[in-house]
Amino acid sequence: MAPRLCPEPQSQISLTPDRAWSQPTVTSLSHYFVINMEIKVKRNVSLKEFCTYKTGGPAKYLAEAGSFQEMFHLREFAKIQDIPYMILGNGSNVLFADEGYPGLIILNKMTKMHVQGELITAESGVNLSKMVLVAAQNNLGGISGLANIPGTVGGAVYGNAGVPDIHIGDVMTHAIILPENGDKPILVSPEYFEFGYRESKIKKNKDILLSATFKLTYEPTVKIRAEINQYMKERAAKQPYGNSCGSFFKNPGQFPTAGWLIEQAGCKGMKVGDAIVSPKHANFIINNGNAKSSDIISLTVKIYQIVKKKFNVELEPEVRIVPNSPFKAQ
Repeated sequence: MAPRLCPEPQSQISLTPDRAWSQPTVTSLSHYFVINMEIKVKRNVSLKEFCTYKTGGPAKYLAEAGSFQEMFHLREFAKIQDIPYMILGNGSNVLFADEGYPGLIILNKMTKMHVQGELITAESGVNLSKMVLVAAQNNLGGISGLANIPGTVGGAVYGNAGVPDIHIGDVMTHAIILPENGDKPILVSPEYFEFGYRESKIKKNKDILLSATFKLTYEPTVKIRAEINQYMKERAAKQPYGNSCGSFFKNPGQFPTAGWLIEQAGCKGMKVGDAIVSPKHANFIINNGNAKSSDIISLTVKIYQIVKKKFNVELEPEVRIVPNSPFKAQ
């Protein structure tokens, strides 16, 4: 289905009149900007508290978007300033460089949800686990495996998050995006995203996901909760604790898992500074206390080189390294 302007109220998360999509007014004050007299854009904000690695330098600018219109106005602010911008959810799949980010970080605080029949619609800032639990409360299942994946709905769609038996793209019916070069929201089908393993079209462009709707299946709440608990128990048994982004590298399709390759290459327990390859799961790179982003990057580059030399396999990061990645696949 080709993209089209979103009719109101397509997802029961309403849009506002056209005037809300006009160009923003920007006021410059000593330590921050104010957009439309209500959105505060802070300067030089440390990113450590906004990502699960707890590393990284300052963002040149940082602001929160709590609605479709605020997201639009912040994007336009970045264009006016001629700086890059990035949407950030829970920061559970991103590694910020020690020098920070030279543009605007937009914290996604859009958290409305709506359930209608077998459909659940969530704005892109909704916590993914919370959406799974709200669905369960409404006797809607089929996505229990997503319950313990950290991050937001937006981040999940961005990377087509999932487990072997279910990915978020499998259950999407439609979504509302703000196109990279558009000034109005449009409605798109799942095909628009060109979903693949840990991939989507919006990884390659600057479209902004505003909300998404998913079709689930009616099941007893008690059954769904039992499934959720089982998934969480299994993940807890396999995965280490600590400041990380979960699996750092994608699984290469024609080979065993990335974790197996890294372990067989002898990298378990390898360290650079306070960054360490987890002894429990070799695809988890942990900040063991005071690691810098450069420590984590150096360690992952070493892993990449060792695995390539031993198996002739080029591992591709699942974690997004910002602003510049040493890996050619990013």
